[in-house]
Amino acid sequence: MRFPNIYADEYGETHFGVHEMLDRELAMGPPPNPKGLMSDFGAVSGMSIFSVPAGTAAPAHNAPQPYIVIVLDGEGEVVTSDSESRQFKAGDVLVCNDVIGKGHVTRATTDLRLAFIQRVQS
Repeated sequence: MRFPNIYADEYGETHFGVHEMLDRELAMGPPPNPKGLMSDFGAVSGMSIFSVPAGTAAPAHNAPQPYIVIVLDGEGEVVTSDSESRQFKAGDVLVCNDVIGKGHVTRATTDLRLAFIQRVQS
């Protein structure tokens, strides 16, 4: 599976990239056990739900630790320090790995509810 991610290069500039994960086939549920694909993000240490009203803007900031964001409701925009802007809506996933560097800006286009899943640093 492939997910968008934010990372900082050796000069501290943040960019969007792709976080690739290997999928494995897995049977789900009781017989007849339909098969699907599962991707493992690895160990997590916690989860928080964060809600903000439309128009809220967080100035440039870094991820406090590697985390995964799942947009639960609403729409928002993320802008990296190289000025690339992407829109995210309910159901979208973003992997944030920019724990150093110039950070990213986040804006709530509509009322926005996010799940932040803290990843265990390896």
